[in-house]
Amino acid sequence: MSDTWILNRTSITGGIYRGLLVGAGEPPALEMTMEGESLGHLTPAAAEGGYHVEGELGTALLTDGVHTVVVRAPDGTALDSITIVTGLGAPEDIRAEMGALRDELRVLKAAFRRHINES
Repeated sequence: MSDTWILNRTSITGGIYRGLLVGAGEPPALEMTMEGESLGHLTPAAAEGGYHVEGELGTALLTDGVHTVVVRAPDGTALDSITIVTGLGAPEDIRAEMGALRDELRVLKAAFRRHINES
């Protein structure tokens, strides 16, 4: 299902993630996760060219360290990710940075595969 949907982040303001979901049919239920835990779902609203989606990121991100939030389709495919760095020791936390890079790489791989399949 997720290979037919593209999520373009439009903003993150006041702890609210906003994006434009483009694809055919009814929008899938998108979930935001951090370190395997659900932060909530994105709420879709019909818009020209797709669906505006938004969801509250919450305060769990405001903890020392590097945290990555991944937006996933129901099949587990990552459609977008954001990384938040907080605290004094965050830049030295190489393991968290590697996790963020892995998540970013998964998003890029999925986008590349979609591009190849559509070409």
